[in-house]
Amino acid sequence: MSNDSTALPHGFPETVLTDLMPRRSNMLAIAEGVVLLGGLTILNATGVLPFSAWNVHPFLFVVILLSAQYGIEGGIAAAVGAIILSHIGGLPVRPIDMSYVDYFRMAWADPLSWIVAALVAGIVTTHRGRVLQQQTAQLQKAVAAEKLIATQYQVLAQRTHMLERRLALRSQAQWDGAEETEGKPAAVTATASRRAARGGGGRRSS
Repeated sequence: MSNDSTALPHGFPETVLTDLMPRRSNMLAIAEGVVLLGGLTILNATGVLPFSAWNVHPFLFVVILLSAQYGIEGGIAAAVGAIILSHIGGLPVRPIDMSYVDYFRMAWADPLSWIVAALVAGIVTTHRGRVLQQQTAQLQKAVAAEKLIATQYQVLAQRTHMLERRLALRSQAQWDGAEETEGKPAAVTATASRRAARGGGGRRSS
């Protein structure tokens, strides 16, 4: 029995996974940011790894890392977390002999650099992620089209096989009918010949 229904590709699992990926990425970004930023803050507070020993603030590397992994959202979240942790004890006090420009640089130079790094690295990562998503979507469409073509080919092959069987049975029936039709006149002729031979023999005997 042929299957006339068209088989459609099952895209539900891929859709569900695609919808869950951003949520999972955001959760991982938050978890990694808490672990890295919190760990560095603890090391600085305990004096094991003081920030003053670094030429560049260690939070900058964390922001760049999370931006490269999770895009703009992850980078901005890491930068905001870094700013909060760096000023958790309040803003530094401005010395009397320090100008406001120098004070602004001292208080906000590192936070602004974190935001800029998050934007730059995040834009590159986000663009690459979108390109990858587009390529993945195209690949899924190609795979679905291939599955659909294969299914339709199987249905067509099954229908062709059944049609060939029907034609073969019909041809066999026509052939058998033709043989029966040809056999009847031959039988009638043979019977008539026998009767004529019998009739001729009876006349001769009389």
